[in-house]
Amino acid sequence: MRRIMLPLLSLLGLALAQRTTCSVSYTPPNYPELPVGRPQIYLTVSPTALASPGSFTARAWTSSPSTTAWVRIRWARSELALGNVEPWNPIYTLLSPNPVQGCPEVQVSTRSLSFRDNGFHHFTAEAFVYWKEWREDWSCKYRDSQGEEQTTTVTTSGGAPGSPYYACTLLRGYWVPLSGTVSTSSRGAAYLTWERELSYDQVLQEFAHRLVEDHKRAGASMLAYAYAKEVPEPVRGALAQVARGYFYECGLLGICSRADPAGEIKVLTDVPSILYGLLYTGRLCGGFITFCFGQQNARGADIGPKVEIKTFLMVKGFRHDYLLMDRVIPRKYYDPSDPEYGAVPEDERNQVLQGCQTYKDTPEGRRCLALAETPTGLVPTLKTLLMIDPMFQRGRQYP
Repeated sequence: MRRIMLPLLSLLGLALAQRTTCSVSYTPPNYPELPVGRPQIYLTVSPTALASPGSFTARAWTSSPSTTAWVRIRWARSELALGNVEPWNPIYTLLSPNPVQGCPEVQVSTRSLSFRDNGFHHFTAEAFVYWKEWREDWSCKYRDSQGEEQTTTVTTSGGAPGSPYYACTLLRGYWVPLSGTVSTSSRGAAYLTWERELSYDQVLQEFAHRLVEDHKRAGASMLAYAYAKEVPEPVRGALAQVARGYFYECGLLGICSRADPAGEIKVLTDVPSILYGLLYTGRLCGGFITFCFGQQNARGADIGPKVEIKTFLMVKGFRHDYLLMDRVIPRKYYDPSDPEYGAVPEDERNQVLQGCQTYKDTPEGRRCLALAETPTGLVPTLKTLLMIDPMFQRGRQYP
């Protein structure tokens, strides 16, 4: 008997797992199986903030599982750095299939996300549910447009009808079964650091490309501030392009799209030579008949020997802010051939190297890179905290 039942139970379990719709039964006239009032649907997305490579898990259920025919979760849209992505986009997919349906609840995980998915991801949960509501039929009198008294039956959800009805008599009270779709929505935020997935040079290449693409959307609202001894290429070239503004996607008739110069760029340094090619204070001009647009506002200042980092660049973009940090770790921390290597305590060495996951070894030392992406709004706060304007005013200004 056991040999027969076990395969049957396995097949039954498989069938139940694949079924995505539940049958709901109820008994008149009082429908004791149904809840009073429309059930609610709940949706959770976890984690609410994704900071390392992984996926979102969404779970949806209702307040009345026994009267739920189905529950589904749908990825609605993603608000990324450069714009929104909708489910109809054939290139970008977060859930597959979309939606995912179950009964009486459903749980689903997205694909694994990367830094290219940074932004807000919206999900919608829907459920088809049954419930009951109370009804009362009243026999009431009223006067028609001719002033004649008439008698009619009025249905309410409880209590006698009001004006224009009068002299009402309760005929009966009864329960009515109802059904319909309920929905709710929630979202999760993904802000992964870039250097977890890319090499040192790849981070700089990707960021330079993102900087230009973001600027095409942000235009004059883009802001950038830096403490730097140098700005590494190709980020330097992208920053210069953002500073002066540019025309792009020009058609055969010479009609181009335009990216106005960034609203403000300030570079604070103790190596004034790095400012060459980054500073612009004129206007963006072009065309067969020259027209000028926007105001270039890229300036620099020599603040003396106070910059202790290779590059700290913060950029306010279209939707996101970017924080790029490039620092040098002396050879004594990682190179056994260095004369001072043995004098470094092991716990100090581990602490210094642990914070450097993406790097490139150079004759100068180990270049350690980090790039964080956040919702826009952080850069103006950091500008104040890091005293960009006061330090700029105290330094020797260029131009």
